[in-house]
Amino acid sequence: MARQAQFDVAIIGGGHNGLICGGYLARAGLDVVIFERRLEAGGGLSTEEATLPGFYHNFHSVFHDAVEHMPAMKDLELEKHGARYVLPEVQVGITLSDGRCVLMHGELGRTLASLRRIDSRDATAWQQMVDDYGEFMQTLVVPALYTAPAAPSEQTMVFEESSEGLDYLRLSRCSPIDVVRETFASEAARALVLFQLAVPRGIVPDYHGLGMLVPLVVSQVERSHLAVGGSHVLAHALWRSFLTAGGKMRGCSEVRRILIEKGKAIGVELETGERVLARKAVISAVDLEQTFFRFVGRPALDPAFARRVERYRLDEFSLFGVHLALREAPKYRAAAHDPDIDRAFKVAIGFESVADFQDCWRQIRDGLAPHPPRLYACTPTVFDPLQAPEHCHTAFCWAPAPYALGEGGAERWDEIAETYADRCLEAWRQAAPNLTPDNILARRILSPLDIFRKLKSMPGGGVFHGRTSLDQIERFRPLAELAYARTPIAGLYLGGASLHPGGGILGACGFIAAGTVAEDLGVKKWWE
Repeated sequence: MARQAQFDVAIIGGGHNGLICGGYLARAGLDVVIFERRLEAGGGLSTEEATLPGFYHNFHSVFHDAVEHMPAMKDLELEKHGARYVLPEVQVGITLSDGRCVLMHGELGRTLASLRRIDSRDATAWQQMVDDYGEFMQTLVVPALYTAPAAPSEQTMVFEESSEGLDYLRLSRCSPIDVVRETFASEAARALVLFQLAVPRGIVPDYHGLGMLVPLVVSQVERSHLAVGGSHVLAHALWRSFLTAGGKMRGCSEVRRILIEKGKAIGVELETGERVLARKAVISAVDLEQTFFRFVGRPALDPAFARRVERYRLDEFSLFGVHLALREAPKYRAAAHDPDIDRAFKVAIGFESVADFQDCWRQIRDGLAPHPPRLYACTPTVFDPLQAPEHCHTAFCWAPAPYALGEGGAERWDEIAETYADRCLEAWRQAAPNLTPDNILARRILSPLDIFRKLKSMPGGGVFHGRTSLDQIERFRPLAELAYARTPIAGLYLGGASLHPGGGILGACGFIAAGTVAEDLGVKKWWE
């Protein structure tokens, strides 16, 4: 019988959280191996030459809001390993059907000027919210993203110590829609905030109890950055950092099951039949369903625990993507009102009022592909020309949509994808008339079903690994007994986006998991 490979730690899943977790533990002196089902590591950090030669498309992740705060950027020396970012000055643009627009700039004064052109009251309210919450968000809320979640009572006690904290607690009893309606006078200003919750944060605007995220958006302590060269450049930097620290990467290695002996995880078995032992820990950086029902198996689980895992709710929406190779960048009609709309990193099309958000998610909940499509549009090459041939551009639009359609289920997307892509482009063209057939050199569609086919750790095409609702955040993410990455099975830990603080390129879940594992193994946390 062949000798079985052995490591200290085996990590399932080479997405950014798995790579970050592995990077920290490898630098702590542990012998770490990561198993990735696909050839390329990075998960949602995917950049592909998917239309024409030289045109690079970011399929799953573009808006990286946390790179200024992500500990891994410094700790794992990601810039040294090739990760570079650009910060677009015009962060967000909301196009209005009357030809106007409202913009969020990196510079507060310019944001206020844009708001003032719509309604001066909103500029005043925006400034007031920044004054009230900017420092509070910077010093209390953002650091909490990279800390294992406290008990709810402990959080409340901290916030009760200041007037800002008390008001934050009040907002946490409201929905984002409640807060924008009480704060801003114009629908455009309300849309400017709500638009930034679903992507990249996974927050549906009517989720009760998440109104406290409105000051996070307004204060702009998290700003969207674009990875130079494409999102996969961050994946490659994480990969290089991990390998430099002595980690081992096994691509095209799909895990069949987690090996359990006497109630303890001792390694993994691959689909090839190969068994790899883990002397100290197994960490699953993929979704809950795969972890517990596929890799562990129901017979090894307490029935009550299995029922709680089953109750964990997946994302309520997915994203239908249309990725374009273009001769020239979109030129928006609203540029006549403010030419900076053509330099906006993220552009809203069809999201002009609270009612537009409500209508979009009402249709999603009814199993309908929203009509009209409401879009998140972006042209990365305005900020990074490296992602297309000279004088050309790549662009994409994402339309929030259900994974399973009411008629025909998820498989129905294969039948309607081309038609729905045409609808998305028509909606986009209403705002940017130069998106004509002559301008579009090629396109690539990625439906919610395509997302799951490609990335199995995104069940239901959900890029956030589970609904970001009040009952599934902080100490309750994914379940109260799993919040610190430990599981009921000794030696088995979670390390993926089902943990606090959730999905998106935050680099937090893998960071928190690494800390828990290091504590349990008695390994010095060199990063503290």
